[in-house]
Amino acid sequence: MSEKHFNWTNALKFIDPDIEQYTRKLNDFVINRESEIPKKYKELILVACSAAIRHQAGTRIRGYEAMHHGASDKEIIEAISLASFASSSSTLSEGIEALGDQLTLGPE
Repeated sequence: MSEKHFNWTNALKFIDPDIEQYTRKLNDFVINRESEIPKKYKELILVACSAAIRHQAGTRIRGYEAMHHGASDKEIIEAISLASFASSSSTLSEGIEALGDQLTLGPE
């Protein structure tokens, strides 16, 4: 990862500190509060979501947090595999739907 990525949270903090603070509080509330979903599973879900949208920095951060909360390498790979299935299925279905009137299809 030699590319520098734009730090959107620093930009938000500079431009509108109130929104940045609200965003941080919402993030902390959703991710860090005690709830029915244990922190490890929240982080695994976020690993999968980040991987599905191809957000490498998010995948890396959430993967670190998942490991910090007890997730194994196998659990992380499984979460990413599930994300891969979901994202590739949507790519396939969206592509076919977009071309539906151009494809030669038999009767449904």
